[in-house]
Amino acid sequence: MLRIILLVLVVIAAVLVVPRLLSSSAKPSEGSTAPDFTLPSQDGGSVRLKDYRGKWVVLYFYPKDQTPG
Repeated sequence: MLRIILLVLVVIAAVLVVPRLLSSSAKPSEGSTAPDFTLPSQDGGSVRLKDYRGKWVVLYFYPKDQTPG
């Protein structure tokens, strides 16, 4: 019985701790230079961040439409 309780506690701890460890990547600081990336445009082409070097760029992310969160 004690082994089952310990196993349940280990599983609960793993479920709570592992996601936090995996998501603890270094966050960029405000005002730092963004890494270069390429994203698809609404016209089917691609947009590269380096094409806008030296200009102001606003990047906005939002959840997919009709999804929770």
